[in-house]
Amino acid sequence: MGISLHDTAFIVFKYHYLLILFTMIKSVVVVKRFSVCLTLIVLLASVSAITVLMLTTTETIHVHGQVGTGSIKATYSVEIVPGAAQKTNLIHYYPAKIAVPVGITVAWFNNDPEQPHTVTSGSFGGPDSGALFNSGVIPALNGVPFQYTFDRAGSVLYHCEIHPWRVGIVSVNAVTDTGTNFEFSSGVGPIWNVTKDSRTLLDFTPLTIPLDMSTPITYNITMFKNSITNKVFSKTFNVPGDKLPLELIVGGYANHTRVYGPDFSSSGAYHLQAPFLKGNSNYIMKVGIAAINGKPPQNKLVDGFNLRTIT
Repeated sequence: MGISLHDTAFIVFKYHYLLILFTMIKSVVVVKRFSVCLTLIVLLASVSAITVLMLTTTETIHVHGQVGTGSIKATYSVEIVPGAAQKTNLIHYYPAKIAVPVGITVAWFNNDPEQPHTVTSGSFGGPDSGALFNSGVIPALNGVPFQYTFDRAGSVLYHCEIHPWRVGIVSVNAVTDTGTNFEFSSGVGPIWNVTKDSRTLLDFTPLTIPLDMSTPITYNITMFKNSITNKVFSKTFNVPGDKLPLELIVGGYANHTRVYGPDFSSSGAYHLQAPFLKGNSNYIMKVGIAAINGKPPQNKLVDGFNLRTIT
């Protein structure tokens, strides 16, 4: 078993403590001056305080995307992960490749301890570098993200100016499908190539009720695969007075369906990671509002939309 940084610091502390104590006693015996003794005692106290401070600051602080949500207007969170400054790290941005509908705001959090980073559009050193957005230096672990709203369709490459091997991609789609009560959009459009894109953000926007960003709305999402009789998923989601963003992710979590989110303390995207999202299939998504401020709506608010997957 190896010795941790915390244990090593404690051993160094004990060594310096005994060494200074021995020097203090020797000085008292030989020189017999009170001022020397007092000086050494003060020095001993200072070293002790510094060492204790060192021992209490060696722990790693983990900060999540929820920090600083009071100023966050984003829907989707991307993390600059610990170790992102290392070129050999397998992950730098997480997720590194996302697909979102037009109008979505993405927030990047720097969770890489002691490492500044940037989020800069385009390729490093290229003529398009920083043309669309440039965060400037994002300090580590300060909980304040860089945010950008993608207001036009296309694929946007971005990188870090300090560590140019770190790159990410945001694909943006502007196609919408309008029902009676909802408007539906997907980051990949109505056809999802699950081999090319492992995830897509869906957006369900109510058309017949006001969105005040505060009144609780309970949505119900039910998914059917290839047939209205083959229900593969159903769940309610609570949103504070806004539309419902739900990301679909290919592949189950330990071969099980996993739902997590929202990205921020009470708002932002939810995520559905499921093993049934695969192959050439047609998904019928039934979206409805089960409650507004805890009460069922006066009129039934339900629509159905299609999303086709291909490989």
